[in-house]
Amino acid sequence: MAERPLSKEILCYTFQFAPVFGSIWITLMAVAVCAGAQTKPTIHLEAEKGQLVDTSVAVSFPGYSGSGYVTEFTKDDSKVVLTFDAPGGLYTLRIRFRTPSGAKGYDLKVDGEGSSGMFDQSQAWAVHTAGKVELKPGSNTLEIDKGWGWFDVDSVDLIPAAPDPAPKRLSPTLIDPKATPAARKLMAYLVSGYGSRTLSGQYGWDDAQYIKQNTGKYPAILGGDFMDYSPSRIAFGANPKDGTEQMVQKGLQGWIVTMSWHWNAPKDLINKISKDQNGNTVDNSWYKGFYTSATTFDVQYALSHPDSEDRKLLLRDIDAIGFQLKKFDDAGVPVLWRPLHEASGGWFWWGAKGPEPFKALWRLLYDRLTNYHHLHNLIWVYTDGDPKWYPGDRYVDVVGIDVYPSDPNDPLSGNWEDEMRRFDGKKLVAVTEFGGVPDVAKMQAFGAHWAYWVSWIGDLGPKKMTKAELAETYRLGQVATHDKLPAAFFKSKRQ
Repeated sequence: MAERPLSKEILCYTFQFAPVFGSIWITLMAVAVCAGAQTKPTIHLEAEKGQLVDTSVAVSFPGYSGSGYVTEFTKDDSKVVLTFDAPGGLYTLRIRFRTPSGAKGYDLKVDGEGSSGMFDQSQAWAVHTAGKVELKPGSNTLEIDKGWGWFDVDSVDLIPAAPDPAPKRLSPTLIDPKATPAARKLMAYLVSGYGSRTLSGQYGWDDAQYIKQNTGKYPAILGGDFMDYSPSRIAFGANPKDGTEQMVQKGLQGWIVTMSWHWNAPKDLINKISKDQNGNTVDNSWYKGFYTSATTFDVQYALSHPDSEDRKLLLRDIDAIGFQLKKFDDAGVPVLWRPLHEASGGWFWWGAKGPEPFKALWRLLYDRLTNYHHLHNLIWVYTDGDPKWYPGDRYVDVVGIDVYPSDPNDPLSGNWEDEMRRFDGKKLVAVTEFGGVPDVAKMQAFGAHWAYWVSWIGDLGPKKMTKAELAETYRLGQVATHDKLPAAFFKSKRQ
């Protein structure tokens, strides 16, 4: 996260939006720099001409460009490395690919800086926009690594680009027409700075204290989890240790609170440790009951059989969490409420049966908490990047992504552009889980203006970043920390 000169495209963007104090020279320079950015050629690279590591060139599937395409991304170190010259600056990266066996993740490095992305499923050749990358003048390297593997790469295009513009203005109106003044104030605050500042966040109080010790500042957002309040965990002796009350107190002390729920399946926990076919230990104990692999609970059956025990247990569990959320409401504390996250991955039971049962469960959860328990202090945060799983605009206030990039300096440009194509001007977009602390300066230089980020528990150590890098991000002027939040701006419950 060390400071470096801005590229011409970034300078162009800066001049366009920075105040110009009557200086003709600055105006002319801005025009000259921008004009230079627009005249650079597109760089086209044929994948088969790169350095192949545990991959190979194939010609069996028609429609490729050049003399073939790269395939067999199947081994841990499989990759293709392309070396080329460039004038430098920002470029939009487009990859021509195919994924005959389903959507696949990939890893990417440009001059050693990593990022990752997802190829959609495509039997035929298709073009994937991977966001923006910054090239240095002269020789550059672009490396496409295995990631999930089992995809083909035909070619790469690098198109001269400028940073993305700031997101469109949003209405602060919440989906709940009876939202409390506290929730409305919080949403208005988030919307007011969208595009110009990003709020810092952290799951876990111990990690928040680590940030304070090493930066002099606390994050603006604190995250907690209702996991141990799940009735099937309580039945095995789980002790939430007044976790709700502690988070309520943090809200009253001026932190913005976000709450997740690793929902242990209501029943049918496998609860055993076994060996797989390769002799590896598989732990499906009761405390892993939120994972698909650790339960046989069928959410689709529960939702389609209204008189079944399974559906009644769904409601029992929701009611248990509703009781905890009521404590926040009684104290006048709004909650960035983030349930049922990462459903499309399939690793959590609420996503194991596909998008339609998941969306039905989300809507049931919304109805039960809002209309049955009368909880109007919730800002509903949906976390998933797959359009097929989106519950609908009527049920979502904030759209989030959870990302754990191999390089925490990844600006998440491709993710940002994906979300903007779907939600710009419609929903606030945030990074709801991040592995480490992001390089916010780089993100905003690329034009990725996430409303906030929340780092996951235990991801702040030296393997992710140095203490100096942590402090650098937390001391940026455009990063909102606890000390920059309006005093007691959400403490009023009802007026």
